[in-house]
Amino acid sequence: MRKLIPLVSFIIVFATGVHSAEVELDTDLMQNIEDTNKSLSSNIALQRADASKSDANDLQAMFEVVEAHFIKKGGAENAVDLSKKSKDLAADIIKLVDEKNFDSATNTATELSRACKSCHTFYKKE
Repeated sequence: MRKLIPLVSFIIVFATGVHSAEVELDTDLMQNIEDTNKSLSSNIALQRADASKSDANDLQAMFEVVEAHFIKKGGAENAVDLSKKSKDLAADIIKLVDEKNFDSATNTATELSRACKSCHTFYKKE
């Protein structure tokens, strides 16, 4: 019985923590994505490899949150697909920057911006 009480307490604390960590999109996250995307484009244009890769890594993490939100929301398969595509594009940018292929990284960043805009067309709250 003495072992059961701490176990039950741990389960309750863990379950509460998981519940409070529900994925939620807010304007701050979306603004951070927009700002980071602009920074990425600028850093690629200036051929700042480390800054470009940092921005792309940050975008990947933020698109993970967006993807999780739309998976949980349900009925938004297009948004899930666009989130995954955006993560993949950010990963591609990292590889291209590592290869010093800034022209292709620029094109991929443009494609990433289009994916964002496409998702906003369907899901952005006015």
